[in-house]
Amino acid sequence: MDSLRRVTTSGRYIPEIDGLRFVAIASVLLYHLEKMSNITCGTCVSNGGSNPIFFVLLHMGRGVPIFFAISGLVLGLPFAQQHITGGPKVGLKAYFLRRVTRLEPPYIINLLMRFPLVVALKHLPVMEVLPHLLASLLYLHWLMYGVHPLVHPPSWSLEVEVQFYVLAPLLAVLFFPRPKWARRLLLVGLIVGFGAVAAHIPEHPESRYTLSLAWSVQYFLAGLLMADGYITVLPRIRSSWWWDVVGVPLWYVVFSMSDREAGYWMPALLVVLFISAFRGKLLNRFFRNAFVATVGGMCYSIYLTHSLVMDGCYWVFGRVHFLTGFARLYGAGVVIGLPMVLMVGTVFYVLIERPCMDREWPRKLGRYLRERFAIGVAS
Repeated sequence: MDSLRRVTTSGRYIPEIDGLRFVAIASVLLYHLEKMSNITCGTCVSNGGSNPIFFVLLHMGRGVPIFFAISGLVLGLPFAQQHITGGPKVGLKAYFLRRVTRLEPPYIINLLMRFPLVVALKHLPVMEVLPHLLASLLYLHWLMYGVHPLVHPPSWSLEVEVQFYVLAPLLAVLFFPRPKWARRLLLVGLIVGFGAVAAHIPEHPESRYTLSLAWSVQYFLAGLLMADGYITVLPRIRSSWWWDVVGVPLWYVVFSMSDREAGYWMPALLVVLFISAFRGKLLNRFFRNAFVATVGGMCYSIYLTHSLVMDGCYWVFGRVHFLTGFARLYGAGVVIGLPMVLMVGTVFYVLIERPCMDREWPRKLGRYLRERFAIGVAS
């Protein structure tokens, strides 16, 4: 597990954050298994809406907002340390270069791998798919088309993340230099305001607004509030079983609320759950678990590759005569599909993503190519 652990820019590894990423990616996978099972068996779950387990599965897509809040926390921490505690200044050049060298190669490789498959399997002309590919490469598919990306539909959320990456330094300057009461009041007010707007909009309709940062910004702002709390409040909170008593039921609440309730309450609940992950005795042990934190650390690779693996698995499941009904299809997805997703995601992580976590990889690659070129010329 240590050999698979993510490499951080600061060199400081916080396993609880990767543990939270585990919950986020696990819920996204369970949500997509529900969708794939439903599509494969048609209307076989039409009577399952009143089942509480089925109702929770319908809301597992809330792992994406959890990812957004984690991004707000992770990107906000260096800026919070700079402005609140007088920590090292965050250089904008290094900040943006790190985003590019860390995230772009896996993203681009994933899109280029999918492009010929989309053309072949959907029987679409190359020139029809190519503009969608270019729009996704520029993280502008939401703006140009106002629908989920054609080449890799889940990357709508990555486009939202990039919008936040660009604005994060500006938001940090807006909030963190202010007095404690002012920045928290401003953050809470904006979280409540944007959450109220989102509460009255259907979840994930195809529109430029709902596929943009404006629809999800309250979760990133909640992450900035967490960054503030991590530095100023969390050190003063003692570990207690009471955080487990509060946190465990709240995780169920997050995935069982109605969409409107989630719009109002989910950002606040995530802040409480963030504290419980660090200060709950049982929950902290779970989030620090080596397997949980390691898989959470691979969430980007798993997110990039999981839909393709699930498509392949359910193509096979749909042709197995005894896999009829939602329960059997979903069970096959859990027993067979999830291990396949984890295996492919791990391979992608080891070969492509983890090497990009080394901030020096462009320099090392350039040196290697120059040496190989020199050897070739000499021979």
